[in-house]
Amino acid sequence: MFKKIVFLIILSLGLCADNYANNLSVTSGEIKAHTEVFGDSEINPTTKDVKANLTIGNSLESIKGQIFFETITLISDKKDRDEHMYELLNIQKYKTISFDIKNIVKNETNYDINGVLSLNGVTKNITLKSNINEQNNQILFDGGFSFNLTDFNLEPPTMLFLTVRNQIDISYKIELKR
Repeated sequence: MFKKIVFLIILSLGLCADNYANNLSVTSGEIKAHTEVFGDSEINPTTKDVKANLTIGNSLESIKGQIFFETITLISDKKDRDEHMYELLNIQKYKTISFDIKNIVKNETNYDINGVLSLNGVTKNITLKSNINEQNNQILFDGGFSFNLTDFNLEPPTMLFLTVRNQIDISYKIELKR
């Protein structure tokens, strides 16, 4: 009898927890990086292999968890340049780039997503400005942010007289399903 009561309590606690937090899954996603080679051209690697371990409670502001991708999935229009990018990003040692969502705050025009960006074994607290919309159990994150390579112990590469700009601009569109 005692085992049945304990089992029912554990089962009911599990069911209550489900009412407060649901998993979100990525249905589509794209993360684009942009920088420039001074005096030459742009570099725009993109990944569509976005993954997430996210949960949501009763509001968009309750979303927490991690969005990530394997660094090797960043691809630009120049394969030889990609090889240099992979070397710079040290993909043999640091295979993923991730963002851990700590909290989301609604402001006057959109949302501030506060979290931790992990790149090259370095973690930095950052705030992303994002539009977050929900319709028919689909949630869309759409926004961008910038950071400097040197903030993550990465030196902008140089080739002959050409230097890659230190600032990297990120834009993202990630669609999630409840």
